[in-house]
Amino acid sequence: MQPVFTRYWLHGKGPAPAGNLPVAVHVSPDRIALARPGADVPGDSGRLWVTVAGGAVPVTGEVTLDIPPGLEVTCSDGSRCGPLPYELGEGDHAGWDLLVRALPSAAPGRYFVAARIGDGLGQVLEDAALITVGEPPGPTPGQPRAELLAAMEADRQARAAEVAVALTPTALDLAPGDRAALTVRLVNRTASVIRGESQLLSPFGSWPETRPWTRGFTAAPGETVDLEYPVTLPADARPGSHWWALAKVMYFGRVYYSECAQIQVAG
Repeated sequence: MQPVFTRYWLHGKGPAPAGNLPVAVHVSPDRIALARPGADVPGDSGRLWVTVAGGAVPVTGEVTLDIPPGLEVTCSDGSRCGPLPYELGEGDHAGWDLLVRALPSAAPGRYFVAARIGDGLGQVLEDAALITVGEPPGPTPGQPRAELLAAMEADRQARAAEVAVALTPTALDLAPGDRAALTVRLVNRTASVIRGESQLLSPFGSWPETRPWTRGFTAAPGETVDLEYPVTLPADARPGSHWWALAKVMYFGRVYYSECAQIQVAG
């Protein structure tokens, strides 16, 4: 799936993508909390650090930033910054110090600033940082235990509310040779575009019945996206056999699982 999330391990997908990522881009910190500015009061700013690291061969290219409406990203001196060019030797790296702030038009919510590059394999590589506007900061080291637990729970609830994921129908009753579809419905409740992929998980032995098993998606703020997974039973499927399936949705280092659906062979 494109773009490739460079911190792919957060999605629990196993080995690195094609080429073992000979060049990678990262944004840190992965989260910044900003106060909501007033109409006549400038908002505070947070510092983002964008890095590109190469591998065994020299690489050249540029970093492009995807900045959602409501946020502004500038260079550390306050000047506007466009694509960030780099030319790296073997094992070299480059970095840029940036500032992000909320504009007066920014509504409270969760935003993502993404940085993207290309590689020699034709892939688009991407990393993203969460920018919250008008939301309390997340848990921080050194907080008293009661405050830390409260902050952790508030952060868990806010993160869980970023998207809604449902798998429908909850049951498929198919005859041998029949064909139907399971649909993953995803609702983006954040304030910016999210990009990711959805995988349909089921027990070993049932995989040939559902192809493709992974689908990429892009969802605008407030958008509902439906991803269909065809289910085709072989003509010699054994009546009475059944199995479960669920959706695993991943984006920007987050992982969500749907409730299970049941697939049963009628007869």
